[in-house]
Amino acid sequence: MKGMTEKKGTPALRIEQVALLCGVSVSRVHSWIEKSGLKFIFSGEERKVQREDLVGFLMHYNMPIPGGILPMNARKILFICPEKRGRKAGNEFFRLFSEQFCRNANCLIDSVTFGKGAEYKILTFRPDLILADAVNSDKEALNVIRFVKSIGGMRAVALVRRNLAGAKRQRILAAGAHTVVERNVAWDELLACFNRVFNSLGKNPSQ
Repeated sequence: MKGMTEKKGTPALRIEQVALLCGVSVSRVHSWIEKSGLKFIFSGEERKVQREDLVGFLMHYNMPIPGGILPMNARKILFICPEKRGRKAGNEFFRLFSEQFCRNANCLIDSVTFGKGAEYKILTFRPDLILADAVNSDKEALNVIRFVKSIGGMRAVALVRRNLAGAKRQRILAAGAHTVVERNVAWDELLACFNRVFNSLGKNPSQ
């Protein structure tokens, strides 16, 4: 596998540092490079890994991201959508959300479909904010929200269809959602809501 040459001022980690941060052996890191596609660069004759490449690799393989390699004050967002019905619309929302919200924001964003894989992703990724797409999957979204509430330390926002019945909104909030937002509202309104949720991080989730 080919690697790029290290550029002046580019922060990079030695293979031994990657192994220490991730709690694995040096040979495992070399295996990630040779067999699993972890990108590397050259610093002289030595192979190193840039922090952003390591973060992307760990996210892709659902492995925990050591806090020491995250950008300062970075927030993590996880979007969870249906596996079948409504997935196309959910993926389009995720694409637009990534462009609109993360363009200038200091955040990492990833997605997963509902199910056991979502729970595993939540445990490894440890997102600050979880967007549960409940437009076509009320039951699955409620399960995720309850799971998030049981863990604590994260915010869950339910994305719902327009004109959702008040009783259903209350059920979602009672399950532990921080707020309920219509998925197809104007972007400025949607992003303002997410910013308010981010500003509440660090406070008691029950507030």
